[in-house]
Amino acid sequence: MPEKTAGYDPEDRLVAALCHLGAFLPLFGMLAALIIWLTQKVRSRWLGFQALQALLFQGIASVLYYVVGFGMTAAYFVFALPLIALSETGWGDRAPLLLVPFFILFFGMLLLIMVAAFVYYLLAALAAVNILRGRDYRYPLIGKLTENLTHRR
Repeated sequence: MPEKTAGYDPEDRLVAALCHLGAFLPLFGMLAALIIWLTQKVRSRWLGFQALQALLFQGIASVLYYVVGFGMTAAYFVFALPLIALSETGWGDRAPLLLVPFFILFFGMLLLIMVAAFVYYLLAALAAVNILRGRDYRYPLIGKLTENLTHRR
């Protein structure tokens, strides 16, 4: 049974795929998707949708990355500064008790970042491949948000 493909212009498909592959170039990919969305949304609604979807996907992922990074930095200061104070006051033998939650939190967040990065790049690559094959693609959650934003106009 042949696959159902959309009849989109090959040039639009290539540009849309490049918007999604922009995920591999942080900030530059978002900038490219933004420029394509601003300049092409009137000419091709589909290309405008794909560029906006890629922009939202990359933007939300970047914000989440920085929030988790800030959380890791905050956890370091919350646990490391008391350890330094304890070692200076002679209570250094109690320091290992504070290290356990610190390591759990730190390595848990590190594992979360690694898994999220893998899923992020996998979804971007899947989007690009599907677009190049002529199939319409929607990111989980982001695709619905993009549809709501584009249909309000």
